[in-house]
Amino acid sequence: MNETISTADYRAALSHFASGVTIVTADGPAGRVGFTATGFTSLSLDPPLVLVCVAKTASAYDGVIGADHFAVSVLAEPQRWIAEQFARQGVNRFQGVPVRAATRVPAPLIDGALVHLECAKHGLHDEGDHTILFGRVTAASTGVGQPLVHFARRFGAFINETPRDLGVGRPTRGENGT
Repeated sequence: MNETISTADYRAALSHFASGVTIVTADGPAGRVGFTATGFTSLSLDPPLVLVCVAKTASAYDGVIGADHFAVSVLAEPQRWIAEQFARQGVNRFQGVPVRAATRVPAPLIDGALVHLECAKHGLHDEGDHTILFGRVTAASTGVGQPLVHFARRFGAFINETPRDLGVGRPTRGENGT
């Protein structure tokens, strides 16, 4: 049996997976490129590897895939405008965005991000309408603040609640004879 879910249903379902928001940047063969990526995750601790999914239709595709190095900036909640700008087509995505040079690889980092990862291209895997880019992390740094989160096709903030705030550890109604 070869049943397939509709593209609309698949996208709607996956939009309900909350994830952090990253900007992937590179100094590609034709210059500086970058894009907003939610298809990002850690892959391995030893060696330290990450992966990012790059749509074959993305305007930054050739630049990122063609580069030997790239950087990942995990955005902080106040950087929503940067995520939106790097998701747009036909604009200078770096205009007005504070960036600085990475320390170990030739790629720009987004200033003020919560995390910076500097990566050497480790491999590529072509699958469906994306290419999976594997990166070996050569340097990492962390900042302070709250993460920008993507959920249900919207950006938002992470609310840090303690277990007590959530009612964890407290009896629920009906427990202990109450």
